[in-house]
Amino acid sequence: MRSVLVFFFAVALTVLAFAERYNVFEENGLFGIKSENGEVIIPAAYEAVGWSNNSFSVIDQTTGYKLNNQWGLISLANKRITSPDYFSLEHAEGNMLIATKRSTLSFRITAGCIDTKGKIIIPFKYAGIRLHGLRAVVYTLDGQQLKYGLIDLENKLLIPQVYKNIYPLGSLRYAVQNTANKTALFTESGKQITPFSIDSISQLRNNVAIIYQQGKQGLINRDGSILKEAVSRDIILNENSIRAKLPDSWLVLDAQNKRIREVEADSIVPIGSDRLKLVSAFGSQLLDTDFKPITTSYFTSLGYFENDNVVFRHNQNNGLINKAGSVMLPANFDQIIIDGDYFIVSQNVQGKYAWSLLNKNGATLTTKVYESIGKFNGTFFPVQKNGFYGGVDLTGNEIIACAFDSLADTHQNLVAVKFRGQYGIIDTDERWIITPQPNPISLLNSERYFEKSGSLTFLKSINGEIIYFTTNPLTIEADKLIETISSGGKWTINFDGQIIHREQPHAERSEEIYPSSEGYRGLKKNGRYGFIDDQGRLRIANRYEGIQPFSEGLAAVKIRGKWGYLSKEDKIVVQPVYEEVSPFSKGYAVVRQNGKYGLIYNTGKIALEVRYDKIELQENGRIKIFSGDRVGLADDGGNILLQPKYESAEDLENGYVIVKQHDKFGLVTLQGISTIPMQYDVLIYEKTKQVYFALKKNEYLELKF
Repeated sequence: MRSVLVFFFAVALTVLAFAERYNVFEENGLFGIKSENGEVIIPAAYEAVGWSNNSFSVIDQTTGYKLNNQWGLISLANKRITSPDYFSLEHAEGNMLIATKRSTLSFRITAGCIDTKGKIIIPFKYAGIRLHGLRAVVYTLDGQQLKYGLIDLENKLLIPQVYKNIYPLGSLRYAVQNTANKTALFTESGKQITPFSIDSISQLRNNVAIIYQQGKQGLINRDGSILKEAVSRDIILNENSIRAKLPDSWLVLDAQNKRIREVEADSIVPIGSDRLKLVSAFGSQLLDTDFKPITTSYFTSLGYFENDNVVFRHNQNNGLINKAGSVMLPANFDQIIIDGDYFIVSQNVQGKYAWSLLNKNGATLTTKVYESIGKFNGTFFPVQKNGFYGGVDLTGNEIIACAFDSLADTHQNLVAVKFRGQYGIIDTDERWIITPQPNPISLLNSERYFEKSGSLTFLKSINGEIIYFTTNPLTIEADKLIETISSGGKWTINFDGQIIHREQPHAERSEEIYPSSEGYRGLKKNGRYGFIDDQGRLRIANRYEGIQPFSEGLAAVKIRGKWGYLSKEDKIVVQPVYEEVSPFSKGYAVVRQNGKYGLIYNTGKIALEVRYDKIELQENGRIKIFSGDRVGLADDGGNILLQPKYESAEDLENGYVIVKQHDKFGLVTLQGISTIPMQYDVLIYEKTKQVYFALKKNEYLELKF
């Protein structure tokens, strides 16, 4: 078999000013090289051509070949430059190649450097080599620790091989890290020009680099001179400018703007009762509301507390700590779900998630690993294994084997299941209460279940006896069933199958009947609307253009294009003068007139003047009022507390409101008196101490030298 791999590669030539193109071809499982015109340059006689990292290039008319599982150099004239002596062979820079050899005695791998002529430039005595122009960072294994040094291409030692790491910065400078994780600046000749006092150094740009010390940033030049001490939170090196930003400082204030403390941080967030998350350059830290560290550890991220525990992330894994800062679960997990006093955790095992159940002390309860574990449903934790479903109890025992297609409703010790495509009910001792049969089943409670057969719905006892059946739609409301009959009426049925109430449809032919509300149902006939009662008797004649359901004794009706309200006695209570209305709720209704909104009482009296573009009723009874894109606040009596002049308003329900104006936040009382001036970029209320976290963000400033 003969085939050509359609991969084209530009050839890197160090002596020619043009590039040819070659392709790799395969013949009988062996590889060679052809020219762009299809001429065979190197016959297909090798296990691979190119480099051991699966790349291909031609350097100085030379490339690599693989034979007998070893690598060598070959020219495009099809002459082997070296024997296949190398365990690996990769292009580094220019005409330099990094090669490794395996010792026949110790099987130890050593690295060296050769050129495209096969000449050894750096001897094979290192664990690894990184070429950087005319210098090479070399390292060897000393016990369990890699030790780094710097040499030139004549193998002259420039920086002793005693350091934890060495990396180039550009401009002939190197960062050298010692075993105490401190970094110094060295020249290309190996001269140390700064002390080991820097945490790390960025790449040089225009002969300037950023230095990092204790979470702060500063600037250094290639000569080792400190241009700016490490006091900035962030520095941006551009081609023609340098900008720096100082760390943000948060003020902790009381409601009267008294400063309690100042804290340097990127952000401060309440994440639970009397617990804060402080984010800085070091990461996320857990504090109490007095800003005392609960733990000295810094995390990649912190979530929000659930049941006095919080998930933290360290690097790429998740763990769990409690409010005291004690580690409940180490950072060994891909996911952690808090479920009451239990933890559902997963780990990646060979590319698949393996789930386990742990108790509140972190002890593993399940003896098997599962593809998924759901939250406790009151009886067991649903689990999945090998694509099938089962359940484990609070001790981790598998009380329902993973043998079911699916698990549906659960009531006490009963579970509706699907098994091999059929439906049944089991108990938690895995006994069949209803043996598998083809009709879908759903549990109503521990004594009743539904069975669906075509258009028929059966209500059955748990021993399989038919209690009730119908072809009409059934819905569950509390402890009864509602059946909507074909004529439009509704029957109320108890769980023993007895009809305890019949809501009759209107006897006359109607176009549409609406759901019951407060004993009355809307009716449309001949394009007009009225109301009937639950016995189907006409109560309010069909003479209205539109209606809404009864609410708090009144229903909105439309007359001559305008909305008003009438009582159940068909008396107009609120005159039809509004363009849009809502049902009454808590004594109010929202109305619109001349394009503006307001509130009215159920007497028709104005509760809130109809002059706002939007209004929103709040849970605490107060009302947000909007004029354009500005917001204010009114009380539950319609009295204006704050005029609609703010960009946002957050009612704290403590007598104060956080407001925003001109993109700045401040605090005002419900009487509109400013207590914390609107000058902050962020303002957060902390309930435990009843204090406010206020931030004025620092801006980036251009640095001049």
